[in-house]
Amino acid sequence: MQVSVSILALILSILNFIIGRLIVGKERGKVSETSGKNIQRIGFVTILIIAFSCFYFIDIMDDNAMKWFWLYFYTITFGFHFYLDWVYLRDTKEYLVSLILLTIGVSYILFFVF
Repeated sequence: MQVSVSILALILSILNFIIGRLIVGKERGKVSETSGKNIQRIGFVTILIIAFSCFYFIDIMDDNAMKWFWLYFYTITFGFHFYLDWVYLRDTKEYLVSLILLTIGVSYILFFVF
């Protein structure tokens, strides 16, 4: 399972670059450059704190529990990222890149990790 999660990170990094260039172009926007900067910081810190606190309740040696954890963590994190892009960067169509990466990542987790 560890290898498949690492491959997912590599695939998503490459696809983020390629899909971002195709849909948005070279001038990609960032939520941190808009009025949503503080919402983004608070949201991601909250998600991270909740994720770390979940390690006290789940058995990290249980592969099945970790698969579900990664599915939920990925969906919540990229779903929040998609929502912020949709609200603050609607004109740049950056949200489409986030939506495509969310779909690809969840599909990868469901087919290759499970």
